[in-house]
Amino acid sequence: MQTPTQKCKIQSEKMRSRRKELGFSQEYVAMKLNISQKAYSDIESGKTKLKNDVLNEIAVILEISPFEICPIACDCTSDLQTKHGKLIQYLQEKDVNFPEELI
Repeated sequence: MQTPTQKCKIQSEKMRSRRKELGFSQEYVAMKLNISQKAYSDIESGKTKLKNDVLNEIAVILEISPFEICPIACDCTSDLQTKHGKLIQYLQEKDVNFPEELI
């Protein structure tokens, strides 16, 4: 499951091509992220996995959805929603009382 601390393997080519399409250098994107060009290069080449907050920042800079960079995030969200629904249904069938704000 994708959580804020779990890291994401990116679609390197999608990220690189979008950066170039916008006319951005690696140095520019790195500066916007407040990291070194080498660190950004490692992210873009897939050597470094991304945390969700960095994924979201890159998506904003590149003007694309985070799911275009890391499709697994979308799959995990969908899976989490399915599991949550099944858990709620199970608890209701078993007459387990739980706070409404948890639904």
